[in-house]
Amino acid sequence: MKVACVEVAGGAPSVSVWDSPAALQSWLHEEPTRIDAATVAWWVPPRHEPTIHEATTRLAFLHEHGPSPYAFTPRQLTEPLGIDRVFLDDPDVQLLIAQLNAELHQRYPEPGALVFSLHPEDIVDGVGALLMAVRNGRPVGCGAFRIFDDEPSTAEIKRMFVVPSARGQKIGAAVLAELESRAATIGVHRFVLELGPRQPEAIHRYRRAGYRECEPWGEFVGKDFSICMDKTLDAS
Repeated sequence: MKVACVEVAGGAPSVSVWDSPAALQSWLHEEPTRIDAATVAWWVPPRHEPTIHEATTRLAFLHEHGPSPYAFTPRQLTEPLGIDRVFLDDPDVQLLIAQLNAELHQRYPEPGALVFSLHPEDIVDGVGALLMAVRNGRPVGCGAFRIFDDEPSTAEIKRMFVVPSARGQKIGAAVLAELESRAATIGVHRFVLELGPRQPEAIHRYRRAGYRECEPWGEFVGKDFSICMDKTLDAS
């Protein structure tokens, strides 16, 4: 994977891409004074051209969470992490979703406690997306969003999961940030999600990301094990 870096010079951000960490380190050696609080680096896959929108998302994540595999300073390279779009027929994401379902059934064994729904038509262009996080060639997490048919500016976050061995590395927060960022580019400014009371770590993560409890909708109205949350992005 390549490494992208954004810096702000004279108020105008610019994105540069290096073919290898060694090339980035060489640049750092030659330009040691170019790194400041407005600089962030991240991993990008081959043939991908990073954008200023991506850079803004990564820089905000770095300031909020500190260095992580998703966003780091050029002097704090981490092991590669990629978050890319996939579809429901991908065998790796199928395995992740199966693990998610098994974990949820363990936490909520009561009949009818769980509602699972994500269909191929929910994640087509302009409607939604399913993302998978891969670190060092190993799938470690996933998440999706889908726009409400009757509210095109509102999207539901779904199927969020990080494998147990990769938890505590900010990967779940990174997948959530990437989902929000991608949805914002197609006009979404409000996000909603549903989870249950036996997922305290997830509740904490969403609250830290700005989500608050809200009124339930649709299939979650009257569900004993449903906590619904929402978040509205700053219009600025």
